[in-house]
Amino acid sequence: MATTGIVNGTNLRFYVGGVAVGHATSCSLQVSRTMRTILTKDNAGSYEQVAPGQLKATGNGQGLFSYDTANYGVDDLFTAINAGTLLLVRFTTDENGDKYWEGSAYLTNVGFDAAVEENSGYSFDMEFNGAISQGTES
Repeated sequence: MATTGIVNGTNLRFYVGGVAVGHATSCSLQVSRTMRTILTKDNAGSYEQVAPGQLKATGNGQGLFSYDTANYGVDDLFTAINAGTLLLVRFTTDENGDKYWEGSAYLTNVGFDAAVEENSGYSFDMEFNGAISQGTES
C-alpha cells in the first residue's frame, strides 16, 4: 500500500541491484539542471536571459560500518569503486504504490571513518550516467 502523508526519512534509502545499502543512516539524491546563457545585442537592458541546459544527477549516503550486513555493505562499496563498476541504483521506500527514482551510477568517493570510542562509519558519493527514470513500486 502506498505511503500516505509525510514520508519518514528512515524509509527512503538506496538500493544497489535490488539490495539495500546496509546500516544506512542518511542518504540523498540530487537532480540539477545547468542553465545556458542567451546573450545577444537584442537583450533589453543588462538582464541576462537563460534557457534550460543539461541535467545531472548525483547521490550520497552515510552509514554505520559493519562487516556482517546481509545488505550491500562496505566491502561491496569498495569493490565497486575499485573496479569502476556501473551500478543500477534505486532511491525508494520499497513500498508498493510509492514512487522510486532509478538509474545507472558510478561511485566517485567511498570513505571510512573511525573515531575513538565512537561508531565507525562509511560514506559514499555517486554520479549517475545518463537519465534517471521515475516509476511506481509494485
